[in-house]
Amino acid sequence: MNQRLEGKRAVITGGGRGIGRAIALAYVNEGASCVVASRQLEDLEATAELAPDGAIEPIVCDVADDASVMAMSQQVRDKYGGADIVVNNAGVHAAGRFLDIDAATYSRLYEVNVVGIVRVSQAFLGGMIERGRGSIVNMASTAGLFESPGQAPYNASKHGAVGLTRCMALELASSGVTCNAICPGFVDTPMLDGFADLVGAEADELRKRLAQRTPMGRILDPSEIANLAVYLGSDESSGMTGQTMAISNGMRMS
Repeated sequence: MNQRLEGKRAVITGGGRGIGRAIALAYVNEGASCVVASRQLEDLEATAELAPDGAIEPIVCDVADDASVMAMSQQVRDKYGGADIVVNNAGVHAAGRFLDIDAATYSRLYEVNVVGIVRVSQAFLGGMIERGRGSIVNMASTAGLFESPGQAPYNASKHGAVGLTRCMALELASSGVTCNAICPGFVDTPMLDGFADLVGAEADELRKRLAQRTPMGRILDPSEIANLAVYLGSDESSGMTGQTMAISNGMRMS
């Protein structure tokens, strides 16, 4: 155990399952204290149970709701004095033909995948700037770096997350707060099961097909994304900001 995050306080949205859960457990393993937030208390408690007692605190929060985010951030400030790392991992997905998807779907994805980042980041940035240090880690996607058929709302929202990350990083650069984005490719998470349902595919067969589309011939494990999130939350990455880092088994190399 390297304890690369010893003494750091982290808030991870979407921390009840998949990538968010993997990041929370990796952060605890590296010495951080963590708050995991999502709309589902049961999922959050399941994450907390995988860590030593008290290492992970679950707080119900909807990143699409101003009051919910403010209440969550106040709880964190009251108990921990603020956050050193914020991982904006909460996200939703939609798929289908462009002509078949209504504008409300675009609004829903943008509200969570982009504006959710704004709400949560703004709730904690004041303390980070005051202390002269902090790390914002935004979970984007390779879908935010290129086009793909049948995913216009998701791709558009993730392109928004990438652009937002760069603008945040530029404005925060002199404050000592870094802001970077992780752009995963295909990851073995519950969201992948949801995608299978959307396209009417059998989940295991879809995993095989997606794996065949990558140069390395496999899909990613959430722990591989967590490893990168540890680096971006640690002092080792203090000189890196505004970067969009693809991790995709070679599917995206720029």
